[in-house]
Amino acid sequence: MRTKRALKAAALIAAAVVLGLFTVQGTFALWNASAVAAPGTVSAASFDVALTAVNSGATTNMTLANGTPANLALSPAGTLGPGTSVSGGVVVTNNTNAGGQFNTTITVGQPTVANSGSGTLASYIIVNSKTAASTTECSSSTGYAQISTSGLVSPTLGKGGSTIFCFQVSLASGAPSTVKGQAVTITLPLTARQLCGVPSGC
Repeated sequence: MRTKRALKAAALIAAAVVLGLFTVQGTFALWNASAVAAPGTVSAASFDVALTAVNSGATTNMTLANGTPANLALSPAGTLGPGTSVSGGVVVTNNTNAGGQFNTTITVGQPTVANSGSGTLASYIIVNSKTAASTTECSSSTGYAQISTSGLVSPTLGKGGSTIFCFQVSLASGAPSTVKGQAVTITLPLTARQLCGVPSGC
């Protein structure tokens, strides 16, 4: 009898900066590896990753029950203006009910910033991120940095464990008045990967 040993989930975080509004989307893609197991009863397990908005407390799973992507509004704190920043974040929780060890890591990839309509705001937007131990750290400007090409990786999450990703959106100090009232969409890939917990990996 062989059982699944590894799973992978992927999500997209899309943030629309209109009076400081973020939107989170999530989808799952499952991967598997196998290992020999003793005969017995086999039960299905779920790989659930919960997302909670830092400022509003709104919560959703990365995917809905019907398998479609979920949306979660992350309302940043502050007003975006030239030379200023707004911040928000998401708490990501490993809610799997699988037996045994089921550690995961979460990775946020580089953002893509796109103008809404015929605006030009995107070229003046700067997006930085950081992981945090507390949601209050999202409102602190320290520790933020651009996401590297390899992405921003969370600490290892055991079952029931959580990590926090904070996002900071800044408007360049030289932004012209013509961008006032415009909007952009910021898209960040979010990936959850199971760590097998065996010496040889998955």
